Amino acid sequence: MDKKIKNIEQVLDQGSGQINEDKLVCANNLFGVFDGASSLVPDLFDGKTGAWWASHLVSSTFSQNDASLFNLGKRANRVLEHTMTEMGVESSDKLQCWSTSVAAFQVQDDSISWIQSGDSQVLAIYADGDFQLLTPYHNHDKETLQLLKQLYRDEDPDPKSSLRPQIENIRRQMNQNYGVLNGEPVALDFLQLGSTALKGISHLLVFTDGLFPPGEDPEYQPDFRWVTDHFLQGGLLQVKEKIRALEDSDPDCQRYPRFKKHDDIAAIAVSFDA
Repeated sequence: MDKKIKNIEQVLDQGSGQINEDKLVCANNLFGVFDGASSLVPDLFDGKTGAWWASHLVSSTFSQNDASLFNLGKRANRVLEHTMTEMGVESSDKLQCWSTSVAAFQVQDDSISWIQSGDSQVLAIYADGDFQLLTPYHNHDKETLQLLKQLYRDEDPDPKSSLRPQIENIRRQMNQNYGVLNGEPVALDFLQLGSTALKGISHLLVFTDGLFPPGEDPEYQPDFRWVTDHFLQGGLLQVKEKIRALEDSDPDCQRYPRFKKHDDIAAIAVSFDA
């Protein structure tokens, strides 16, 4: 028997930056989130950052929802490459090129197909309260945040500046050690694809890393059990509010190592009839 969608909840919340560089898409049976990576150059393009352009261009392509997820990703990557060329971006320099994560799924009768690149995720919550992360989790910021924690411990007078070479080093590993959509043809090799039956699933969540609960040790995977429990108690809004409260309790980012006080959040929860 086909699963019927009974509710859709969305959260799009700006973090500490000047603009929200996350986007979300609800297009009939397609649900996706996109997290533009903070640019490592200060250039603006028509008043917007490269990260903003990346998430908006890619999300706009996925919102067309007229092809398979892989083909939408392929098309979005081409649009990104073409627009960067038009805007005069030196895309061969990974510190300049625009990039975005993607996580999206299409609901098809009694199953879903999903696509993922970067650190945005799709989480399934089952009728018995159990959960499963459907998409692969790769923490490419682990070493950087461990270094940041050490810099705070050493009372570095300017930890963010001291961290810059490490941040640039990780950025140069795009589509070598971890995937993102950034216009490179090789980005398609890093697209993760899968499908799963909807049997037993009550909720599907897709979200950017702004919805990851902050943790004290960057080595460990975010606590998705925590996300699941708070969602079941009060929906995405409660998850967001609990995360913002934890971030507010650590404004200097020392207890919970992270790049800024508040990250942008884009999240969608799709709930199904039993």
